[in-house]
Amino acid sequence: MARIPLLTQSDLPEEYRYLLSEDAMGEINLLCAMANNPAVLQSYMRYGSTLWSDGGLNSVDLERCILAVARALDARYEWHQHVPIAREQGVDDEEILAISRGEFDQFDERTAALLGYVRDVALGEIDDESFDSLGVHVTDESVIGATILATHYLATARFLTALAIPLETEFVGWELEGET
Repeated sequence: MARIPLLTQSDLPEEYRYLLSEDAMGEINLLCAMANNPAVLQSYMRYGSTLWSDGGLNSVDLERCILAVARALDARYEWHQHVPIAREQGVDDEEILAISRGEFDQFDERTAALLGYVRDVALGEIDDESFDSLGVHVTDESVIGATILATHYLATARFLTALAIPLETEFVGWELEGET
C-alpha cells in the first residue's frame, strides 16, 4: 500500500489535469503519487520528455538503458512499466532477458558499453574503464544523455521505494515469467 494517496485526474486542479490524461501517460501509480504536488509532477514529466527527445540516444537505446538501470536497482516498477515500452520500440525478449541477466556481452560493443555504463552510474560504481569504454562509441552529447537518463531513473526508483508505490498489475518478472 502506498504511503501517500494515489490521486486521480479529477483530484487535480483544472490546469494540471492533462498530466494524468490518456494523452499523457494516464493514471499510473507513479504519476498519481506525484500528483500530490502537481507542479513537481509537471516538471518531472517535462524533464523526462526532454531526456527522451533530446538526450542523444535513439528510442531503442533509451529503453535498453532504462531496463538496465531498473534491473541494476531491482526496481520492479520501472522494469514492469518499461518492458512493454521497450518491445514497442523494437527491443525483443531475447535482449530484455540478456539485460535482466546482466549479459551485456550479448550485444554489440557499443550497446554493451552503453548498458554497462548506465548500470555503473545507477549503482554509483562508475570508473574510468566504464567511462572510457562508452566514450569510444558515442558522442559527448550521448554520454551526457545516458548519464542523466540513468540518474533520472535512479531518482525515480528511490521515489517509488520511499513511498511504497505499488504496481498496477502483476509483475512481469525479471525473466518475463509473470506474463500470461
